[in-house]
Formats: sequence, structure tokens, C-alpha cells
Amino acid sequence: MQTPSSRVSREIRSGRMNRRPPSFVVTLVALAIVFALAWTFFLRSGPSVSAPVVNGIQGTYSWQHGPKNDLYGENGDFSAVAAGNAGGRMKSHTLPVRYNSLINELNTAYDAGTRTETTTSQQIGGPVLHTVGAWPPVWRVATHSPLDYQGLAAIVRTAVEDGDDAVGIKPLKEGDRAVWRAALTMDGKQIDLVVDQKTGIVTWYSDGKDTFTADVDWASPPPADTTYSVKVPVATAVTTVKNDAYAYAVSQAAAGRTAGYDPLISDLAPDGYTLKAVATVSGAYRPLLWLGGAARTVPIAPHIREKAVADLYARGLSWFTMEQAGPQQTRSAAASFGSLLQPPTGARLSYQQTTLQYGAFKGATAFTWYQASGPSLFVAGQRRAVFVTGALTRQELIAFAEGLKPVPADASK
Repeated sequence: MQTPSSRVSREIRSGRMNRRPPSFVVTLVALAIVFALAWTFFLRSGPSVSAPVVNGIQGTYSWQHGPKNDLYGENGDFSAVAAGNAGGRMKSHTLPVRYNSLINELNTAYDAGTRTETTTSQQIGGPVLHTVGAWPPVWRVATHSPLDYQGLAAIVRTAVEDGDDAVGIKPLKEGDRAVWRAALTMDGKQIDLVVDQKTGIVTWYSDGKDTFTADVDWASPPPADTTYSVKVPVATAVTTVKNDAYAYAVSQAAAGRTAGYDPLISDLAPDGYTLKAVATVSGAYRPLLWLGGAARTVPIAPHIREKAVADLYARGLSWFTMEQAGPQQTRSAAASFGSLLQPPTGARLSYQQTTLQYGAFKGATAFTWYQASGPSLFVAGQRRAVFVTGALTRQELIAFAEGLKPVPADASK
């Protein structure tokens, strides 16, 4: 008598048993791969919190400095737009006797087209000051505004995106606005701040000595191309200060000709960021200054005449800068990189290392950390050293660095 098991065995040997079609196995493998990729790139990643595009902001502020029993403070208003223009007014308050000689009221405006800040004092015989050519050429005024804290806001966004516990963050509501309340310790100083989640704007900051509070007019931002000016009284003496440290160039290639080498430029800037300005500056202390090296009275290599190249990228009211040093300066300073990049524990907030996979620095180690100017990145090779800091999150910094490539030396512009 034939048993069921013997029949099955005979059918398997004869090939008559229905088999699961090969396409089914292939489908299972494909689905597994798709799920693995989704897990790697989506499910395991935090929400992207790149800088929101904000084209204009205005409101009022208060700022206080000093111990509670001897405060010096200001009340004022601020306004800034995506074109780089800004304006503000300030009136001092709680003025101790020893501050009587200070200016107690200011009007200030910045014109990004001419790179000129004009500030007037309301004191009798008060000065009028023109400051021309300062770097970076955006939102430069003599009063306070939320944009002073852009770097710290970017740190908060990065910590939220990466789940980085180097920064304490608590989501809260302030009225009808969702905010992040954040706390961090930087350079031995305890910093607390509140960042609006929708715009990335800092509305409150305190470091134990300075306290800043902004009341933003969320409903009525100024148009993105607004211009600002201040009225200069007739026959008033005007002092003009020209910033000669940075020499502006018309393009990256032109800056490279001045600097003495082909600079690098990235084709992986986050969506919407564009190159707004290029300049050259003395490379004598770079790249050691980027890493916190002590300035010396004598340049590291006096015979080297290479310049550093500086770039400004902006999108709305967010911006970041990149500086780079050429081969001679990089080789001159290379021996100091190790000691400056690996300071005592805790000296650099959220210090990390990442091997770059693409671009001019493929295979090199990029170092990232937080500082007051924002999340920052440093990478060096045989012929270049690059430092980036500002509004980008850590992941955006790394992507930007992996997009770096040389600008052709024979570029026509």
C-alpha cells in the first residue's frame, strides 16, 4: 500500500510536484531590498529641519546686559529682508551713571547693493558713521535682531534632525506658535534659547549675562526687496570706515586668480541656496584661525602670499559662509591640525568625524562640531583646506563638502 509520504517523495523525484515559481522568490528579495533601503534612508532618519525660507521679518526687541543690579539695556525695532537689506532703531534704558557717555539712541540701515551700513546718533552733535565693505555683505546693522542668533538656531535644528543629545531640546507652545526650548553649554557658558519651529527664528536668548527678547510681527513681514535708509541731518559730519580686509571679486574664478590657485566650489548646496558674494582675504593665519588657533604677531609663513577665498551662500534670511586656503598655506599649517582638531574632552560641542565619499576630498575625514556661528565643518587634503559654518545642518554640511570640485583656472570670468 502506497503511503502519502512515499507518493510525495516519488512526485518530487519525478518533477511532478508543483513548485513555487522562481518569480515569487525574486519578488520577495526585491521587497526585502526596498524595505531595507526605506529603513536606512527614511524610517531611521529624523525629520528634515533645514532652514525654512523666510523672505522678511520685522518686530520689536529688548536686550539687557550685565548683572541684575547694574543693567545696561536697549529697546528697539528690527527689520530685514532676503535681498540682504536691514534696518533698526534703538533707545537705551536702565542707564547707570557710568554709561552716561554712551550713545542713547540710534538709527541704522544697511544697503546690500552698496555694502554700506549707515548709523546716526540722536545725541547732540552725535556722529554719523558709514561702514563700507564689511564681510559678509548682508543684514549688517548697529542694533540687535533675531538674525544675530542664526548660528544657534541652526544648531537646534541639527540637534532635532540628528537626535543629538548634546543639546537639550523640549518642544513647547508659545501662544499659537510651536517652538523649541533649547539648552546647551558652549565655551564654558550656559546658553538657553527659544526657536520658532516654523521659521527657525530665535525669539529669546540668555547666557547669564545677555538676555534678548524679540516680539516678531508674524502677520506682516516686509517685502523681500525692501530698502532702508536713515536721515542724515544737514551739515552733519560723516565718518566713513572702509573695510579693506576682504577684497570682493566678481566670480570664483576671478577670486582664484587673485588668490593664486584654483578655488573649490560645490554643486551640492541645499536647494535654493545661491552664491551671493565672493572675496579674498589674507591667508596668513588660516586655516589655524578656523580651528581656534591662537593668533600670532608674526604670520605662520611670511613668505607665502596666497590669499584665502571666502564665499557667501544665502537663501531667504538664512546664510552660510565657506573659506578655503590654497596648497602652500595648507601645507604650512598641516602639522597643527591634529592638536587643534582634538582638543580636551568637551572643548568642542558635538564633535564628530565623517569620511567623505565623493568630490575633491573623497576619502578625507571631515570634522564637524557646533560653535556660535552655527554647525561647522573642516576638511583638508594635500592642496586645499576648507571651513564651512552657518545655517546648514550637519547632514547638509557633509553633502555640501562632498560636492566640492575645482573651478577651472582658465574660466573667462
